[in-house]
Amino acid sequence: MIQFQNIVKKYGNKTIINNFNLDVEAGQLVVFIGPSGCGKTTLLKMINKLIQPTSGKIYVNGTDISRADPIELRRNIGYVIQNTGLFPHMSIKENLELIPKLKGEDPAAIEKKTEELLELVGLDPKEYLHRFPKELSGGQQQRIGVARAFSTNSDIILMDEPFSALDPVTRSSLQEELFQMQKELNKTIIFVTHDMDEAIKIADKICLLKDGNILQYDTPENILKNPASEFVESFIGKRRVWNNPELLKAEDIMIFNPVKISPKRNVIQAIEIMKENKVDSLMVTDRHNTLLGLVTLKAIQLLNRNSLIEDVMEKNVLAVSEDANLISVLKTMNEHKIGYVPVVNSTGHLTGLITRSSILSALSSQLIDLEVTF
Repeated sequence: MIQFQNIVKKYGNKTIINNFNLDVEAGQLVVFIGPSGCGKTTLLKMINKLIQPTSGKIYVNGTDISRADPIELRRNIGYVIQNTGLFPHMSIKENLELIPKLKGEDPAAIEKKTEELLELVGLDPKEYLHRFPKELSGGQQQRIGVARAFSTNSDIILMDEPFSALDPVTRSSLQEELFQMQKELNKTIIFVTHDMDEAIKIADKICLLKDGNILQYDTPENILKNPASEFVESFIGKRRVWNNPELLKAEDIMIFNPVKISPKRNVIQAIEIMKENKVDSLMVTDRHNTLLGLVTLKAIQLLNRNSLIEDVMEKNVLAVSEDANLISVLKTMNEHKIGYVPVVNSTGHLTGLITRSSILSALSSQLIDLEVTF
């Protein structure tokens, strides 16, 4: 959807952007973040030609935008800034319908879409359509700014620190609204912020910049778990994963290679394997490592010792996927009142086991890492 190829931006002898290369996939919300002066807003403004690169090319849907008419380009790209940029002499309805009317869209369709957009950002059309910007709070004005960006019916929305001046409650609410709108409407959004919490909350991918260079471009989860450098680790904050337990996945807290047994074994063999490995349960798998069931010492110790495991095992085994987060794993364990849960991949193969002890161990290791760094 959007490609930056060898972008350089200089002001005199000062290099702001240094050989920047990045592909932004269609339908993704990508956050540009970094210290002040890192070039994030400059890159954003290059996409709609508010700033020209010194060298390099930017492509939108395979088209070199240097050859595009700036006015036509901007009419097809939504743009949201910190102070909303609403026209004060126009009603909310007029603000939202301006670009669609300039593009010659059907009046009835414009009116319908205007009302739908207001509802999407949590404002009642009957109450707000004919108000003026000065009659709205800062948060309400910003909602209108977001709605106007989406009114262009474009595939690309550019957002330059749109929520930074808002109070925390309003900001959080708008972040949630934006996240839901992007998923529902499948727009490609480039969002500039200096707030890592905001980036983690809304981004599909985060591009962390410093001095015009990309330090890391990855999912929020991977950046938090595997920062590419000491600077990245310092910038995102060492407590960030601890403060966001939903980013810890089952594969981060599970026991790898849990003790397992073939369904063709008998009860006495199962008990011996438990004793040898100092466990009180076994995962039952076939030779392809597909999870079939489980047996516990409590359930089999009084059974006929020659009984086959396949005849006595518990078959309706609750399991979680590798990408299930810590919150959902704990919820599953608490709701079903179980002390452990197997982890399987997309093909049903056993990859691990989560116990309350493994969860505590994973969290404790994070605390130890934090203490070591301070």
